[in-house]
Amino acid sequence: MKKLLIVAIALIFASCNQTKIAYIDIEALMKDYEATKALEVSLKAKQESMAKELDSISAPFQLKVQQYYQKAEKMSTQKRAETESALQQEQQFLQSKQQQASQLLQQENQEKSEILTKKVDSFVANFAKNKGYKLILGTSGQGTVLYGDESLNVTTEILEILNLDFSK
Repeated sequence: MKKLLIVAIALIFASCNQTKIAYIDIEALMKDYEATKALEVSLKAKQESMAKELDSISAPFQLKVQQYYQKAEKMSTQKRAETESALQQEQQFLQSKQQQASQLLQQENQEKSEILTKKVDSFVANFAKNKGYKLILGTSGQGTVLYGDESLNVTTEILEILNLDFSK
């Protein structure tokens, strides 16, 4: 029984020695991946565009509020209540527009980030098959790989190929 156990352990260790393993620093990969940078630039431009659009809508509202405060003392109670109600409705409309814009940006960011992640995952799978790796681990800062010999780190190699592919 002991001999069988020793043989089994020896086989496990022998097979482990033949398994090619590597790891990728996901945080560094995504930070330096040109597609990620392009996505950030695109989303920032879209955010600025939406902010300008919202500002163009909110500027007249701010003017109406200022005019209201200037004329409020001279207004009748009923006219003040009507004006305040109209201003509140317009403010709620503006807030809903801001929320819609924010949700739209978040949704687009999530969708495009998922596409990037799937592309990277697919690329890593093909890379592993082509290079004969049986296992490629991912780490991000204080992630799952607590220690990895730098010779097992294939982040730079993958990043170079991904960026070359993206530049095409």
